[in-house]
Amino acid sequence: MNVAKPLKLYTLKEFEDLPKEDGWNYELIDGVVMMSPRPAMQHQIVSGNLYAELRNALRGKNCRPIPEIDLILEGNNLIPDMMVICNDTFDKKRYEQLPFIVIEIVSPTSSSRDYVSKRNLYEKLNIPEYWVISPEEKCVDVFCFADKKHFQYCTDQVKSCILPEIIITLDDIFA
Repeated sequence: MNVAKPLKLYTLKEFEDLPKEDGWNYELIDGVVMMSPRPAMQHQIVSGNLYAELRNALRGKNCRPIPEIDLILEGNNLIPDMMVICNDTFDKKRYEQLPFIVIEIVSPTSSSRDYVSKRNLYEKLNIPEYWVISPEEKCVDVFCFADKKHFQYCTDQVKSCILPEIIITLDDIFA
C-alpha cells in the first residue's frame, strides 16, 4: 500500500543551512523548498533585454532594476528574475524590503509556479505590482495588486501601473 508522507516545511534558517547543488536555483515558498534549473538561453536573452529597457526607462529616477537576487520576506526566500526597487541602497547579497515591481520570466518548468504560487504569494506580501513574462507567447501579464487590476500586453507596449515612466515596447523585450 502506498502512503503519502507529509511534506516537510522548512524555516528560513533550515533552508539557509541546506546543502545546495550548483546549477540549480533554490527558493523557499511558504515553507516548501522549490528547485529549478538555471535559466535557458532564451530566458536570459529576454532578461538582458528587459534589464536594458528598465534601466533606460528609469534613468534619472531614484529607481533601478535588480536581476536575480534573493528576496527575503516573511520567512520566504525568493529569487525573482527581476525586481524594481526605489529609494533604496543595499550592499548585501539579499534584499529584505518590498520592491515596487517583481518580474518573473516563464520557463517551461515554472509556469504554474509563476502564474499561481508566486502570484498569490506576492499579492499576500503586498508587492504593489507583479509581471509575468512569457517568451513563448511574447506577452506580459501585469498584476496591479494595489488596484486589483490585471492587464495582458501582447502587442505594442507594456506599461507599469505603479511607475508610469515605465513603458516598454514588447519587440525590444522579445528581440
